[in-house]
Amino acid sequence: MRKFNLSVLSTLLIAGALLSSSGHVSANSDLDDVNGKLNDLEKQQGDVNNKQDDVSSKKKKTEQEIKENEKQQSNTESKITNLENKLKKNEQKLASKKEEIKQTEEDIKQLKKEIAQLKKRIEEREKLLEKRLRAMQQSGGDVKYLEVIMGSQSFGDFLDRASAVTTIMDQDKNILDTHMKEKKLLQEKKVKVEKKKKQLEEAKKELESIKAELDKQKAEKQKLLDQLKDQHDELHSHKMELKEQQEVLDKQAASIKEAMEKAQERQSEIEAEIKREKERKRKEAARREAAKASSSSSSSSSSSSSSSSSSSGSSGGSAPAVTSGNFMRPTTGIITSGFGPRGSEFHPGVDVANSSGTPIVAAASGQVFRSYKSSSYGNVVFITHSIDGQIYTTVYAHMSGRAVSEGQYVEKGTRVGSMGTTGQSTGPHLHFELHRGTWNYGKTNAINPKSMINF
Repeated sequence: MRKFNLSVLSTLLIAGALLSSSGHVSANSDLDDVNGKLNDLEKQQGDVNNKQDDVSSKKKKTEQEIKENEKQQSNTESKITNLENKLKKNEQKLASKKEEIKQTEEDIKQLKKEIAQLKKRIEEREKLLEKRLRAMQQSGGDVKYLEVIMGSQSFGDFLDRASAVTTIMDQDKNILDTHMKEKKLLQEKKVKVEKKKKQLEEAKKELESIKAELDKQKAEKQKLLDQLKDQHDELHSHKMELKEQQEVLDKQAASIKEAMEKAQERQSEIEAEIKREKERKRKEAARREAAKASSSSSSSSSSSSSSSSSSSGSSGGSAPAVTSGNFMRPTTGIITSGFGPRGSEFHPGVDVANSSGTPIVAAASGQVFRSYKSSSYGNVVFITHSIDGQIYTTVYAHMSGRAVSEGQYVEKGTRVGSMGTTGQSTGPHLHFELHRGTWNYGKTNAINPKSMINF
């Protein structure tokens, strides 16, 4: 791998200007070419700046949407808090209602027990009263009581007998009063039982209603939570996508800017060389005139030679051979997916499969403006190329590792990484993209690599 060497390129351009005009481009032609490339680079830079502004605008809009979402979350959290308070109250109400139902069932059970005891006592008393009435009918009732009193032997005996009769009569009256009271109480308890049963049925219905409302509130709470989480995750994911796009575009803009600066430097050097060449020709003409005047038999001439060297950064093994033309194959292997529609999606490049570790090389000379690990591309390298005044961008994705860094100038055939299966990938392969112009997230500048490269 070699860094971009401005002095070497300048030397080559100058040497070309000093060679004979036959079959070579003059310094003026080189200057026109550089000016043309500068204009193209400025246009490409304008395109990238527009895309940067667009992505920046989308990012700001997404950030605003995230703020709105967070505001909605805050409002929804208040709703959830209110729901939770309602849930808590309903749960307390539910527990209270269950306790009320339990107490009512126990009251009914106790009332039934008391009713059974009352019925038993009333039945026994009715039997006793029946016997007493029958005895009174047989003995004549109050007449017998009078005979008992009149049969007394003394006044003291009279008093004793009168007291005894009164006691017996009072007992009979008490038995009857108690009997009537308990019969009334029995009726009241029966009414109370029926009322309790009715209350119990109403409480059970209310309990079911509370349960239904509770389930509805729980479902509403969960729905709100799920909805917010999905929105929040989606917005943050979109924000990360925009952030990645912006980083790529920023690096791409910096790469084009650097290329423009170097082109401007080349322009200045060529202009300086044109001046030097004019001065050389002027001095040469002056020497010839002087030699002619002195009848010199010979004139000296100078020539310059240029040398150039090239090297390829290709590795041994299955690395592809460097070929002529603007682009070469970036790796060896079998194309498993071509450029174009693929199912419901559009595949903006070609996939070349081979074993893990297979060398991957730069398809053309250019500057690496992005080298990082993406969540989708995995280990990926982006390279900007300026060919005949046209900007191209190549992308090398899913690599197991990267061999170049951002800002590095690479020659065609320089190893940029190794084949792998990182990011959203199945099986070791290279996903290769070729863009006529700058890269953008929508891949609108993508062209079929087969139109430029012999795969």
